Parts: sequence; structure tokens; C-alpha cells
Amino acid sequence: MHWPLNSSATDSMENSNKKTGLYIHIPFCVKKCNYCAFLSFPADESPRAEYTDALINEIRMRSAGQEKIRLDTVYIGGGTPSVLDVSQLSRIIKAVRQYYDVAPEAEITLEANPGTLGKKDVVTRTKLIAYRSMGINRLSMGVQSMDNDRLHFMGRIHTPGDVARDMRLAREMGFDNINLDLIFSVPGENTEDALDDARRIIGLGPEHISCYSLQMEEGTPFYEMAERGDITEVPDEEDRETYHRICDLLKEAGYGHYEISNFALTGKRSQHNSLYWNMDDYIGCGLGASGFVYGTRYRNTADMKEYIDHYSILFDDEKCEDGGSTPYEEVHRNSPFDNISEAVFTGLRRAEGISFEDALRAYGIGYPGMDASEKFWMIFSDAETEARSYAENGFLIIDDTGLRLTEKGIDISNGIMSLFV
Repeated sequence: MHWPLNSSATDSMENSNKKTGLYIHIPFCVKKCNYCAFLSFPADESPRAEYTDALINEIRMRSAGQEKIRLDTVYIGGGTPSVLDVSQLSRIIKAVRQYYDVAPEAEITLEANPGTLGKKDVVTRTKLIAYRSMGINRLSMGVQSMDNDRLHFMGRIHTPGDVARDMRLAREMGFDNINLDLIFSVPGENTEDALDDARRIIGLGPEHISCYSLQMEEGTPFYEMAERGDITEVPDEEDRETYHRICDLLKEAGYGHYEISNFALTGKRSQHNSLYWNMDDYIGCGLGASGFVYGTRYRNTADMKEYIDHYSILFDDEKCEDGGSTPYEEVHRNSPFDNISEAVFTGLRRAEGISFEDALRAYGIGYPGMDASEKFWMIFSDAETEARSYAENGFLIIDDTGLRLTEKGIDISNGIMSLFV
């Protein structure tokens, strides 16, 4: 059995009106950044080739024994997927198209960091043309800063000039949907520094900007430096001021603030990330990749040897049986309460919040004769008093249709969301 739950489940992707996405994890990078706690690491050509073969086998396995699953989005993330050879990436996408029904209008995103697309224009153009020919129609680049000293301090391998060049070449090659990431509250950086980064990123004209506060994650060089007292984390008060001023700047530039950390021009919201926040289905393939299918959450093993050993087996296309269990690191079958709790938690990240109807739809159990608001607060009776207190103090908006955070509430969003967990 290749899914953590049998495909005969009533909440199957084939019979659901939900959208479905595919996330593919490429764990390789040129150099581990000083703040990065993601599952990523440098690797030479041999492990990349072995991993590509294993990944294609997993993609094939997860499609076995059922009608072709229709995909509305495909997201290739990492790590830095653009470190793969074009031929390897082409094989991966070819496998996706072979074993899944990729919608003609599907959003297909590739994370392609500056500095990995080629140092010469001709090389970069060739790579970008190849991406376009594969059907990749959205790029997401981890810019993080437009200041050379800060980039060096964070351990990034590119320069501001690389960013500008890659943006120009991507436009020339026909990419009209590009996200740029920005990190603020870097130790030693003040609010004006962060605003300057934001202005310079806006000046590049991306359709989408993701904006994150730097977190000192355990196991990273920055965390160890902070523990030794070599660097100091930006105070919360300054971090929040910087965040709100960046939000104002982006909104003034025409970017809609549609999720806590995400801003987009009209019609350019991330369709794939929206699947997560909308409680839609997504399949995760690759080392440590997570998925949510048939009402079950799973996470693949993060052990490279275990992953390669398991998926290096040549599977039969018809049966696709491996004679053993898929190497999951974690599997959890959601209860109705898990579903509604997660729907509220993720829904509150969005500007429009979560409607009572959508929350109850995730719960899947009705209360005849009661309106949606009554049903919702019956389920979350223990949270209602505190939630309404947040509303009275201007952190949360609760009306007859649902609830959403105010701009002020974003700063304490974790505390508010935890009421519904």
C-alpha cells in the first residue's frame, strides 16, 4: 500500500471538489545558509543522479492503482532545485506528466535561486528556455536582501547584481509570474535597512513578494552565534515595526496583502500555497516531503540512505508493488476536530480569514436546525470567551459569517490561533 490510507476512502481526491497539488522536494543546495533550518545540503553529481532516479520512482508509486489524479499545481522546492541539471529536472517533470493529469492551466513553480542559473547570460538564457519548454510558468527566487554585506553575512552565494540580471533574463525568456523572497530583522539590520531592501525588490517588479522575519532556528550557524553572544536577535518591538512598515510600503506599491507573509499583484496569488491554507489535498514527494491526502497527513523519511535504498527499486508500472512499506517518518489520520482546527489555524493566516461555513465543511459533521455560527461555537465552546475578548480589544474580527485577524492581531497571531488547536 503506497498511501497512508487506502484509496477507497470516501474523501478521495478523484471524487472531491477540492483542488490538488504536488510538492516535489529537492534537498540540494550549493551552500547551506547561516539561518537555514530546512532539509537541505550540498551534494555532488552522483547523489543527485541517484536521488533523481529514486524521486521518479516515488512519483510513479504514488500514482499507482488509481485513475490519474488531476493536478492543479506543481511546486518544486528545496533546497535549491535549480542546482539540478536541466536533464534531471526534465525527467522529473516528464514523470509527473506521465503519471498524473496536469491541468492545462496548472501553476507550475520552480524555486530557482539567484546565483544558480548560470554566471553567463547565454547559460542562464538556455536554462530558462528549457524551464519554459517543460511547462514551468512561475519562478520563486530567494533574494532575501539587496545589500551585498547582508547577503554575505547570511551566507547567500549571490549579489544584488545577480538578482537584477536574473530578473531581466527571466522576463526576456517569457516568465510573467515571479516571486521574490525577502528576509528582514537580520541581526545588525535596522528598520530603514529593511525598507531599503523592500524598495529595491519592489523596483524589480515581481508579481509576488514573500516577506519573512528571520528566526533563530536551533541547529543553524546563526543560532549558535546567538548562543555564544556573537550576534543579537532583533527585539520583538523593532521586528513588528519593521513588518508593518514593509506591509504599508508593499500595499502602497499595489501588492495585496493576502496572507500574513505574502503579497501579490491582482491575480497573482500563489495557487499552490493557497492549497495549504484552504485545506486542499497535496501530494508530497521527495526526502522529508509532507503530504495531505485522503484526510491523512504524512511526512516522508528524512534519512537520505533510507529514501534512496527504498525508491531505487525498479517498480512494475502495472502493480508498482515494492513488497514493503513506504518509509514514512510520520503518519496521522485526521479526526473531524483535527480538520476544523487546522482549517481555522491556516484560514486565519489569510486576509479574508475563515468563514464558519468553510470551517464546518472541514469538520464534516452537521448540526441540523442551527446556523453556522452556532455550530462553530458549539465545537469551540472552550475558546469562545477568550476569542471574543481578543475581538473586543481589536485583535480579531468576529461577525455572522466568520472570523479574521486585524492588522494589530497579526502580531499575536500564534496566541489567537492556539485557541482553536
